[in-house]
Amino acid sequence: MSIPTSFIDQLLDQTDIVDVIGRRIPLNKKGSNFWCQCPFHDDSNPSMAVNQDKQFFYCFVCQESGNAIHFLRQYENLEFVDAIETLASSAGMTVPYENNRLDKSKPSGLVEKAVRFYQANLNETIAPKAIQYLKERKITGPTAKKFNIGYAQDKWDGLFNHLEAEASAKELNESGLFSKKDNRFYDRFRGRVIFPIRNIKGDFIAMGGRIIDEGEPKYLNSPETSFFNKSNELFGLYEVKESERNIASLIVVEGYMDVIGLYEHGIKNAVATLGTAVTPNHVSKIMRYTNKIFFAFDGDLAGGKAAWKAVENTFPIIREDINIYFVFFDPGHDPDSYINEHGLEGFQKLLDESISLSSYFLSKVKEYNLETLEGRAQAAAFAIPVVNKINNSVIKEIYASEVSKLCGMDVKTMDVPTSASIRQDLNHNVKSNSNMPVRVKAVINIFSALLAFPAIAKDSIFDQLKNNPKLEFLFIILDLYKQTPDIKPSRVIESLESDQIKGYFSEAVVAGLELSEKNAIKLVVDCVDILLKNQKDREQILKDKYNVRSISPVERRDLQQIILKKQEITDDDRNWLEKLSSKQD
Repeated sequence: MSIPTSFIDQLLDQTDIVDVIGRRIPLNKKGSNFWCQCPFHDDSNPSMAVNQDKQFFYCFVCQESGNAIHFLRQYENLEFVDAIETLASSAGMTVPYENNRLDKSKPSGLVEKAVRFYQANLNETIAPKAIQYLKERKITGPTAKKFNIGYAQDKWDGLFNHLEAEASAKELNESGLFSKKDNRFYDRFRGRVIFPIRNIKGDFIAMGGRIIDEGEPKYLNSPETSFFNKSNELFGLYEVKESERNIASLIVVEGYMDVIGLYEHGIKNAVATLGTAVTPNHVSKIMRYTNKIFFAFDGDLAGGKAAWKAVENTFPIIREDINIYFVFFDPGHDPDSYINEHGLEGFQKLLDESISLSSYFLSKVKEYNLETLEGRAQAAAFAIPVVNKINNSVIKEIYASEVSKLCGMDVKTMDVPTSASIRQDLNHNVKSNSNMPVRVKAVINIFSALLAFPAIAKDSIFDQLKNNPKLEFLFIILDLYKQTPDIKPSRVIESLESDQIKGYFSEAVVAGLELSEKNAIKLVVDCVDILLKNQKDREQILKDKYNVRSISPVERRDLQQIILKKQEITDDDRNWLEKLSSKQD
């Protein structure tokens, strides 16, 4: 299923972002923008600007930005297609799917029919062992019904015979419900308690099965299909969303039975990964619904590895408003067994005593012998690559500072510069009157000139900046405007990787600077001069650091790139390249 880009552009032309946001959040007109309290972070003062001319919103605090589609997706937790459908309905338009949507979704429709078939099997006549298993796990009838638990008989063709007449061989094959051998279909799930998996919209997209008698594997999941990707989905998230409009927190566990067992005891905010480690996609999805996350993994070696994987995959997308905690169980326990043994009060006590993400990370650093030079070096070697995963410049600086204290290192000598913290890279401690770094201001002003007069992108003045590796993003944007002068700001932002640069561009969009063509060109000339001057300053600073032997490997590479990208390389430049290529003393 796909939607033509031309239709999306037409839909956005027919949509007023002020109307879309204003129907959901009170807006106040101030100057050229409408303002409101940002719904994407805890906002006490209006910090989100909505620009009607550019059909764009931007929050000056959390940097969330985009067009009407992006706002609707984030605000109402919608998939892309559903956001398009919602806007199209409001505009009285019909979405022209390039592939028939019903045909695409038919295999997933088969999953729902399989769920109902397996549910009907869960009775004393057909599934006495399955019912006994659920009773032993203290799962009651209402809870089994809530999660649509069923039973797959130990037959090779029970489900196949039920669905054969309703779908083609291709659809049966794409459903993930069957295995195929010698051109024959066989039921994938046999002799198992079935745990259906829903997506966030409530559609049944896959299932997991727990074997009742002896056999392997103990747990079996659906294979990945066109509508099921285990790295994106979380068991139980739909059920949490249905029962809690405002989700105060989410508990991430490892298995279906953990979610269901906790639900049975009154904890209705647990979700589980599906036979995979926590991924950045999982964390990102969870962060759409809550800013408080508990990772509660089994008390064994695998659980410890899962917890650390959660750290590594959380760091790249962590924000200041997100609070993450870890709950650890005694060996042999998991969330389900613990709450069955200690009850709701005991489990709640564990949540209350959970340790924060920062405390857990620093505890791993402290496992090294920090009393010796060797131990501190090992700790730094362990910690620095992990800290480098953090894209949020504020959080990254704090973590780097804490690691520096533990390892006895100056944070400035640590290999922790981040491509995402471009503000710091551009800044180099040069401040303007408005407290904004002059380099950053120059970049934003160039963006403003481009927004006012896209043809400026073709001006050869920018060629002077080509030897600056820190400004590669600028040439990505210039190329976009050369190819499509009337490109929408949201399309430009989609092409950028750095959140910081997205933020700068968004600031330029909502600022809506009114410039004459003459003033726009003059502004670009002045800003290019500023960036060139700071480029030369940067080169000299790095050379000075090399001479006093305090240059880091990253800075060494930066200096090499600055020299190599010059239009003309002098003999002095060649001497420097030779020095930088030789083994450091």
